[in-house]
Amino acid sequence: MRPAGDPVQGGLTENLGSSLRVYFVTPEGTWPVSRPAPAGARLQQAVDALLDGPTAAERARGLITQLPSAPQPVRATTVKGRVQLRLPWLVRDLRPAAVSQLVCTAAEAPGVGDDPVIEVFEPGMPGPPWPVRCDESGSAVPARQGASS
Repeated sequence: MRPAGDPVQGGLTENLGSSLRVYFVTPEGTWPVSRPAPAGARLQQAVDALLDGPTAAERARGLITQLPSAPQPVRATTVKGRVQLRLPWLVRDLRPAAVSQLVCTAAEAPGVGDDPVIEVFEPGMPGPPWPVRCDESGSAVPARQGASS
């Protein structure tokens, strides 16, 4: 597998509100790709794009996913300034890179705000959700640890 390559440099060529940022995996860690964002619920569209996996061109660049097939949909909504991510899997059954893919894709969705807290809900688990953030390296971290100063 080849690394995805160096980040693109230069000015912005499109409105960030019109694109989705979806996180996939390389041997070096998670890596975001931009995709066009149709009008509508962009948070859910970003999560759905992640679950669809990398395109053929992205796979040719060495991007893969660590997410298993979903027995039920992953639901993503915003509630009172937080993103609620309802998973069909238990977090303990996912690889850390898969959790980072989910959290960072949700955190970067258009309209969710800067540095949002992602509340991860697991099926059948009582108690409060797991509050996490996406850090600058593209990794899911506890909300306290990932807080901006």
